[in-house]
Amino acid sequence: MPIQISVGGLAKFMKASSSSQRTLLRNYKFPFTSSGAKRPQIVRYSEARAAITKYHESGNDITVLLTAIENLVRKESEHPEKDAGRIHDNVRALKTYMAHFSKSHFIVLENPKPKYIHGEVVVSATPDLFVDEAGKRKLIKLDFSAARPDEEVIQIVVKVMHEASYLENLGVQPKDVVYLDVSRQAQFTGARLNKRLKRDIDAACETIADIWPRIKQ
Repeated sequence: MPIQISVGGLAKFMKASSSSQRTLLRNYKFPFTSSGAKRPQIVRYSEARAAITKYHESGNDITVLLTAIENLVRKESEHPEKDAGRIHDNVRALKTYMAHFSKSHFIVLENPKPKYIHGEVVVSATPDLFVDEAGKRKLIKLDFSAARPDEEVIQIVVKVMHEASYLENLGVQPKDVVYLDVSRQAQFTGARLNKRLKRDIDAACETIADIWPRIKQ
């Protein structure tokens, strides 16, 4: 069976200490606890991502974003015992996107699920948006975090996404793989990545394959 990990998980692995690496891999290898319960996966910005996709699919109908914000505010009001912090983060993300990126004219394409494969390791690199902008295909990763993203993590994510898109023949150039740091209104592309980075990524995959059989629940 192949070893499956997400591009975000791979980036975290490459930046983590040895003990943290093993913990991360354990969660991937054993998605269920010893009691049989599925480990919770919190997708913090799921509402924001869904609303932004729908917004561009609608031809940039701003009411889509406004309605999404209204629904989140109402959800918090009706269920104050729920995770208010997560709701606030989604509202913040949507307001920031609306203020700074809502004029982007994207034709939303069917989202692919490209994978980067090295040896036994399969890295999923699904973008948040796959779009056509002025005749150019672009893969977009959205980051809504309030904390500034690590530059090395960004480089790893962008490089893996491009390599995976190349394997899938998606016709996307490195400069059109975009990591969008929404909170700071900044974007990064794969236009000028260190050529040695692919070797580092492959070496990390080999380390994962070496550690994997020894990971116990």
